[in-house]
Amino acid sequence: MDTIRILHHHAPGYGWSFDSPDIPGLTGGTETFDAAHAEEAAMFALTCAAEEQGLPAPTNTTFEHYVPAGVAVAV
Repeated sequence: MDTIRILHHHAPGYGWSFDSPDIPGLTGGTETFDAAHAEEAAMFALTCAAEEQGLPAPTNTTFEHYVPAGVAVAV
């Protein structure tokens, strides 16, 4: 099982963005905190990278989400 870290960033008045130290080039954003959107983007990036290398798409992947300290998120 692979665990992928997703780092969320909040900019008041602008919304949320995310990236991952485990997936080079992964970045995205939304107006509100959306962990599911970040996971879908990460899986898309991992699947594309695997296909480019002739490997099967990853399975059994888990995600850890990190948000800035002191920022409340609606779950």
